[in-house]
Amino acid sequence: MVTGVPDGHAGATEPEVPDPAGVPAGEDPRPDANRPQPPAPPAATGGGAPADPLGLADGRPPVDPGRLSDVELATAVIEGRATVDATTARWVMLLGEFDRRSLWLADGAVSPSAWLRRECRINAPTSTYLLTVARALRDLPATREAYATGSISFEHVRAIAPALGGGRVDLARRADPIFARAAAWMTPRQVARVVNTWTDIADA
Repeated sequence: MVTGVPDGHAGATEPEVPDPAGVPAGEDPRPDANRPQPPAPPAATGGGAPADPLGLADGRPPVDPGRLSDVELATAVIEGRATVDATTARWVMLLGEFDRRSLWLADGAVSPSAWLRRECRINAPTSTYLLTVARALRDLPATREAYATGSISFEHVRAIAPALGGGRVDLARRADPIFARAAAWMTPRQVARVVNTWTDIADA
């Protein structure tokens, strides 16, 4: 579930690090308000890419990739990745509520990580990463919304989560819209650098 992350985009410009006290002056705090919108993909031929490229919506098998045009295939790959992220987000939020209720205790597990290992066959450190992200989403509403819609990935949320440490919960909540907006167009590694810089400033 947790995958490797390529390094930053070549030539990508690092965004302004959000002020620890909140949103920089003059910026709209909504996650997508200030982010340039990408151009619409060219119109697909032959009916367009399948609405459900992974075949998850109604149980039907996915469309044979070999029958898609180049544009349809590229669009399906992008939309399929967003579907995977959104589906994973829903599962992670279920895990977060499961953890909040401490339901793993009812099964005799010694920890939520041990329960995940036994019941979901997820070993450490992946189980630890999952729980860290699930807990972080409780305090980061903008990040949670972006993740739930597939705009950002698990690795993006994992990169943002350390902002909550060291007693910075209130500050991180105020910077959350900036982190979520940055994550929508940056790689997770770039987001991690922004969050590291932000925490250094917040802790100074």
